[in-house]
Amino acid sequence: KMGFAAGVTPLTFNHYVKSLRKLGVPFAHGEIGTGSGRPVRYSFNHMMELSLALTLRIYGTLPDPVLEGLVRSRYDLYALYRRAYLEYATGLGTPVQITAKDRAVFEMRGVYLDLHIRFGGGRAFEFGPPRLLSPFEALRVFARLDTPGRAHLPLNLSSLAIALVQCAENAPP
Repeated sequence: KMGFAAGVTPLTFNHYVKSLRKLGVPFAHGEIGTGSGRPVRYSFNHMMELSLALTLRIYGTLPDPVLEGLVRSRYDLYALYRRAYLEYATGLGTPVQITAKDRAVFEMRGVYLDLHIRFGGGRAFEFGPPRLLSPFEALRVFARLDTPGRAHLPLNLSSLAIALVQCAENAPP
């Protein structure tokens, strides 16, 4: 429903999710209920981590330093996921209106996540620390982007959290 499996068979997508689990996303190694053959219970944090990893596959691959960064920053990110959901249109996520002469006004809202991912020489070499940005700060990061190695711009984490919760509410039992 969120488009993560677009263009691949369900078998391929399930294999990819299983391979992420073997690498520690979204469950820590040895976490309760993650043994072979056992049904797994995904929490909001687990689903957000998995959704973030799948979102970061925008170029078809998730580089090891990024995957390792997600695992290393897991508990810091948990608090950011909750804040992004709760402050979609308030607090840090308060909407801002963008205007320009002779252009339509548009609005940005939500809490954005900047993972500080840097690429060089065809590979990711830097991750983090993760930080949350307001819509204005996210736009400023985008507008001032003068580093060609900065491939991943701030991600609207609130939108990801809202979509995830909506899918969960409509999931079969």
